Formats: sequence, C-alpha cells, structure tokens
Amino acid sequence: MRKIVLKTEPFPPEQIPDVLKEHGILINQYAEEFFAHPRFSIGRSRETTVTIASLQEIGLENGATLRDIFMHISKTGFKACAVSTGLFLRLAWTDQPQSQNSTLTGTHGSPDQAVTVLSEIIEQNDAFPKGLYLRNVDGNLWLRGYVCDDAYRFPGDTLFAFEAII
Repeated sequence: MRKIVLKTEPFPPEQIPDVLKEHGILINQYAEEFFAHPRFSIGRSRETTVTIASLQEIGLENGATLRDIFMHISKTGFKACAVSTGLFLRLAWTDQPQSQNSTLTGTHGSPDQAVTVLSEIIEQNDAFPKGLYLRNVDGNLWLRGYVCDDAYRFPGDTLFAFEAII
C-alpha cells in the first residue's frame, strides 16, 4: 500500500484543460465527459490522505464489481474519494511507475500500474464514465475516464485509490 497526502486548492472547472496542459497531463474523451458533468465539482480546499492498494490487499483476493468494492471498503477503514480526487492525485503524483503495456485497444481491462480512483458514481448510465484512472505510459502521465457495467469484475491485482476514514 502507498499513502499520498493531497492538499487541494479549488479552481474554476473551466480551467481544468489549461491546468492539465500546463502540467503535461493527457486525458481521454471519457475524462472530458466526466469533467463536463453537472455533478462534477472541484470542491473546497482540504487535505486528505489517499491510499493506493490492490483489491487483494484490502481483502478482495478474487476481485470484485464496483458495487462489491463500495460495500467492502467501509469495513476496511477506507471510503470512496471525492469526485475531484483523481484530478488532484494526477497533478500531485508525478512519479507513478510506468505501465509495461502501452497499448490497450480491445483489452477491456485495467492496464498494469494503472490506479483506478474509487469515487462517487455521478451518472447511473453504463455508457458514461464511472470515474477516473491514472496511468504513466512511455513517460506520459494520463488521467483517463473509464466505463464499465455493473457486472464487470475488476481483477484482484487491480490498484485502486481510496480515502482514509478519519
């Protein structure tokens, strides 16, 4: 498990593309859709501790669906992150290990070293992004949105970011 302390300072959501570009962070169309949703908000200034752990490390050895993960984490001392946590985590965590698989077309799975940020699901539509994940590919930092349905089972070695319950 890895812990990262995040200090967030809000800024207007319309500045997200400029802030990401300034930091050399790439995004996909799903991330753009996620940021454009009316329920996405930057939030307030705060400090939070984010823990990165595999599902196996939190007791889900055989993997789990998102619903199962949400139900399980309350027993582990973790909770879902704020919807803006993926954005601030990507801005702060610049030394994420590089992925060994640089192309994913058609794999429908979590790439190695990717970290999925567990956050509130802001749209109950399987075609809309459920959240964000972070990736380092060939030295390029990515913040990507992902889609999945309720039946998708994340493998046990999938890395997730959770907030600690204080």
